[in-house]
Amino acid sequence: MSEAGQEQKDAPAATENRRPTGLSAKLLFLTILFVMIAEVLIYVPSIANFRETWLKERVAAAQIASLALEAAPDLVVSADLAGELLTNAGVLAVVLERDSARKLILQSAMPPQIDDRYDLRQIMALRSLYDTFQTLAAPPGRVISVVDTAQHGAGERIEIILEETPLKAAMFRFSVNVLSLSLSIAVITAILVYLTLNWLMVRPIGRLTRSMMHFCEKPEDASRVIAPSSRQDEIGRAEAELATMQHQLRAMLQQKAHLAALGLAVSKINHDLRNMLAHAQLMSDRLRSVRDPAVQRLVPKLVGALDRAIELCSN
Repeated sequence: MSEAGQEQKDAPAATENRRPTGLSAKLLFLTILFVMIAEVLIYVPSIANFRETWLKERVAAAQIASLALEAAPDLVVSADLAGELLTNAGVLAVVLERDSARKLILQSAMPPQIDDRYDLRQIMALRSLYDTFQTLAAPPGRVISVVDTAQHGAGERIEIILEETPLKAAMFRFSVNVLSLSLSIAVITAILVYLTLNWLMVRPIGRLTRSMMHFCEKPEDASRVIAPSSRQDEIGRAEAELATMQHQLRAMLQQKAHLAALGLAVSKINHDLRNMLAHAQLMSDRLRSVRDPAVQRLVPKLVGALDRAIELCSN
């Protein structure tokens, strides 16, 4: 088998081997990738907002707990009650400032050393994002202080001291939920986009490709010309143009075949004519030896005509 024939035989196999990394697989991969990128862009501000909301809820719960001091004699409650109030609020200590001087302090014991401080009264976007990822990357067991404005006129400023571990755990749970939701959305969206694009684009393009490969195997066969669909979009126009090109190519090949057949016939006629002229030339040479005056007068004209005919066939 020739090398050209072997290459034509191996071409379909090579095409089959490339199918897993074809247009469909690329569309599926890119769809999942872009959806995940969009989810990451949504996740970053979402986790920052979750952290801020979680801390504000702790501040609100601590403010409610500190109101128990208002009804207590001398603004002091028992250690057991203070511990219960702080446990329900999820903090270690509360400091509520009123009138820039008066402070209500609720704590069950001496709070541990504070590792970091956060002020929720002036929140900037970049600072909030930095604090969020700092919380996620912080070592376990940290104690933080959070300052915010007291709500509903209960005071001017409230500060709470709490352990950061519950906040980190809540943020990680939120992240897992967002990741699970993102993966679900990415997979569902990718499948829908994949099926839609596969139906609208990939399958028609594959039909065009198969038609071209099928036509290349035997372009003289009219049954291998693609039949354009009724689509009015770019795919439909591509099918129509491909059909036109295949018809034109078939016409050119047919014309070429006709010209080749005509040339072969002319060549055969020329060969036969030259053989007959050669035989006639031999006969004219014999006529020259005839002594008849009438024959001698005709021989030069006959030889001249034969020479012109032989020259014409040679050209």
